[in-house]
Amino acid sequence: MNTEKKILYFKRWSRKSYAVFASLKKQIVISTVALGCSFLMKPTTGIAQQEKDSLIYTLEAVDISTDAPPESDLLQNSLLQIVFSQKEIERVPIQSLHDLLEYLPGIDIRRRGPFGTQADVSYRGGNFDQTMILLNGINFTDPQTGHYSLNFPITPEIIKKIELYNNTTAFLFGTSPFSGLLNIITRPDTVQRLNFYLSGGMYGLINTGVALHFKTGKVAHLFSADYNHSDGYRHNTDFTIGNLFYQNVAQFKKGELEFQIGYSDKKYGANAFYSLRFPDQYETNRTLLTSIRYRHTGKIEWSPSLYYRTHWDCFELIKGAPKSNNNYHQNQIGGANFLLAFRTIAGKTSFSADVRMEDILSTSLGNPLRRPIAIDKDSLFYTHHRLRSNLGMSASHFYGYKGVRAQITFLGQYFTDIKNKFYFLPAGYVAYHFKNRACGKKYIGGEVSISASKTVRTPTFTDLYYKTGDILGNASLLPEQAYTIELGGELNLRQNRSKPAFFNARFAFFNRHGINMIDYVKRDNEIIWNTVNHTKIIFYGIENALQWYPRQQFHDKFFIHRIGLHYSYLYSDKQSKGYQSRYVLDHLTHQISLQISHLIYKGLGVDYTISYKQRKGEYTSFTKNPTGSSVSYPDYTLVDLKLYYDWKILHLYVEVFNLFNQRYFDLGDIEQPGIWVRGGIKCRIAHLSIFSK
Repeated sequence: MNTEKKILYFKRWSRKSYAVFASLKKQIVISTVALGCSFLMKPTTGIAQQEKDSLIYTLEAVDISTDAPPESDLLQNSLLQIVFSQKEIERVPIQSLHDLLEYLPGIDIRRRGPFGTQADVSYRGGNFDQTMILLNGINFTDPQTGHYSLNFPITPEIIKKIELYNNTTAFLFGTSPFSGLLNIITRPDTVQRLNFYLSGGMYGLINTGVALHFKTGKVAHLFSADYNHSDGYRHNTDFTIGNLFYQNVAQFKKGELEFQIGYSDKKYGANAFYSLRFPDQYETNRTLLTSIRYRHTGKIEWSPSLYYRTHWDCFELIKGAPKSNNNYHQNQIGGANFLLAFRTIAGKTSFSADVRMEDILSTSLGNPLRRPIAIDKDSLFYTHHRLRSNLGMSASHFYGYKGVRAQITFLGQYFTDIKNKFYFLPAGYVAYHFKNRACGKKYIGGEVSISASKTVRTPTFTDLYYKTGDILGNASLLPEQAYTIELGGELNLRQNRSKPAFFNARFAFFNRHGINMIDYVKRDNEIIWNTVNHTKIIFYGIENALQWYPRQQFHDKFFIHRIGLHYSYLYSDKQSKGYQSRYVLDHLTHQISLQISHLIYKGLGVDYTISYKQRKGEYTSFTKNPTGSSVSYPDYTLVDLKLYYDWKILHLYVEVFNLFNQRYFDLGDIEQPGIWVRGGIKCRIAHLSIFSK
């Protein structure tokens, strides 16, 4: 008699009435999950486990859902450059979203103020206006100036992951990401929980907030609120920041409906933020954003969305001056986006369309109004206005056969403020994926790829019209364009086919030909910065990233969590001789980052981050010469440290930024903080029942 136990393997899941689980007419709880995932690596095709290699962990019973953003299903994973996961976010010493983004290879964060006050994000040498920034797949990039594009009402505490894409993703949103695309993702937890955090530190720093995840029926909710304040690390660098954010995701049989709304309020001393000649600048700004999107799954996938954002700011060139001397702006964006995708025997075909309106009321930006519009009760008026629209439509086709993947995209872009001009923007991608193959006692896998794209960006309202202090806009600016080609590769090592990779290596080489690049320049003997188009600039760049996870290689109690090493190099073929470039020729040339995370004893651990930066370009310094003198950016090395202890629902930590009190500059003569110590506590209470039926 054969008594051998038979094992059933489920390889495909379905909600059909005839499916096995559905036919049982009972609620099924999955409490044993085979884990086969890795962090900081692109998603790859899954491999079925063999019984001898099975790796099983028994967990508490939980609802299973994906953290992948809805748009991921409409985009081939091969185009994804980097995924920075929630577990990685929790391990790094950070104060704000700005700090968090610095851990992404190729990203250059240039701060004007600390703790999320204001910072510019650039990718691969592109300036702060050239990087498209999305929140949960919605393009909220600021049309007035990229200085405000990171004004999101969220904190790292609620971020699930961050995705970084290259230029070939143009089709996804019906618009052209000039140098790259960042997608910041939040999502309600499927387990009801309450997170509370409180921290304080030097310079009167206080940071507190709460995040609540709960469910009502089939709808998952996320609500967060936080408050940040500091007296400032030097003259006129104080700040007060408040954020509110709400998101819900409703699940349906054939899709999901997602809604988000957030509000941010900032007040901060802007010591020399926009001009070194005016150290007493001050800024107040408020941001409201919201969107709604439905995602339908099935043989034909489609996803419509509506979005709106308004930003209000008051800029004081000299703090405390009469209100009539200040600049007031209110910009709005509103749009609709539609994505459609379906699969056939020939591959996956996708279409997208995006209609976007950009509007500004201002005391200085735009065309003069015939009738001024009142700002408030202080007899102040908006005197300028500008309205423009963008329309983008694209078609894309993806084909994969065995290890080969190829995609071609055609995007058409039309801007209402550029008469008789339609931009045709093609993009393409080819890759070969190596499946996991035995190599001695290890398994090796990877991918090589090549991609190319054409991109375009219109000037911001600030580029066109700004006239304050020592900066002069240019209403005759042309859109900037670029042709980019990239060669990339990735290598993964595993102990066996089912385990996550314990070693990951990535490299990329790219070349970008920029045409009519927008920049602010001034000659050495001039005071005024003029906005101009550079005729032609060529960039060459190299990126390398190594990640080693000893626990995946040895055992899950090994004391080292992760060691990461990133290096990037960027070269531009023009030198700013005889004049200064404020952005385009003022970029990082070398950037090295080393990150180590390990345990000391049980719940006690430490994280180190060591970074070195070398920047091209010069700036005018008034430190030693009252009339100003040209100074090259000094190289600098920073060391950040985080010591933490996890005990049950509590996470206690002390963070030290700039441990060795290095003097450094990200922008001009704006000196960044020296050593800054803060400590705090985080409390996470899971399995709340107060919202359950």
